[in-house]
Formats: sequence, C-alpha cells, structure tokens
Amino acid sequence: MLIQPRRRWLLPVMLGGLIVALLSTSLWLWHRSTPANDDAPVTVAKLAAQDFFTLNYLHPDADLDRVLSRTADPFKAQYSAQRDAVKQGLVDKKLTLTAKVPENGTALEYRSGDNAQVLVAVDATTATGDGHSETNRYRVRVRLACEANGWLVTDLTQVG
Repeated sequence: MLIQPRRRWLLPVMLGGLIVALLSTSLWLWHRSTPANDDAPVTVAKLAAQDFFTLNYLHPDADLDRVLSRTADPFKAQYSAQRDAVKQGLVDKKLTLTAKVPENGTALEYRSGDNAQVLVAVDATTATGDGHSETNRYRVRVRLACEANGWLVTDLTQVG
C-alpha cells in the first residue's frame, strides 16, 4: 500500500523536470543564436557619417584620410577615386563642412552575422570662404561589414 502514493507523485515530478529541462535548453539555444547586443556597427556608422560630412579646406588630406580609415571596398575604392576632385573642390571654394548627428539620430536597420545596415541623420553645415553658411539635414544609409580590424563602411548612400 505504500507503493501507490509514491507512484502518484513520481510521474508529475518527472514530467515537471522534463519540461524545465526542455525550456532551459530552448532558452540557451535561442540566446546563443541571437547576435550580441553590441552597438559597434551603430557607433561606427555614426562616426563614419560625421567624418563624411566634416571636411575642411585647410586640412583636406587629413580629413579625407579619416573618412577612408573607416571604409572597405567597394566604398573605399569609389571614395579613393573621387578623392582628388573632392579635395580640389574644398580648396577652390574654401569650404568648411561640419556635421553633427542629433541625439537618437541613428537606427540599426539590419544586422545579420558580419553585415549591418544603419540609418543616420546628419545635420551638416557648409561654410564658404566669404562667410556664408548653410545647414542641411541629410539621411544616409550606411552599410557595414565586420572584418578582422572591426566594422568598416562598405557603402554610404543618401536616402532622404
């Protein structure tokens, strides 16, 4: 007669343990499959957009090198090909461009493995040598790839 009460609680306890084990395994697998919650691509996209819209005719080479330092092909090749024309335009017109990304001006649009896409709002002010200045808001989509030396820009496109 003592065997009957033991059988009544043994099955529910074993089923409960099995459910806990399955839930634990599922949570562990789900957590392992989601990308790390790191903001590196968003940070790099924000800095790259600021660098892209921050150029000064007094030191164009340093500014252009800064832009290129955060890039990878195909964007690096495209920007390098336009480097001399950009530099000449800055110097000839004595342009100074400064950029600021507003608070909450970035949004991670897509991320999968080693690729990410970030939208960035940039307020860019262009000042000419004669003292005239104008501020415009740009929206750019920055595509990035994670390479051996970190996240690098592979494309930067104005979207609005």
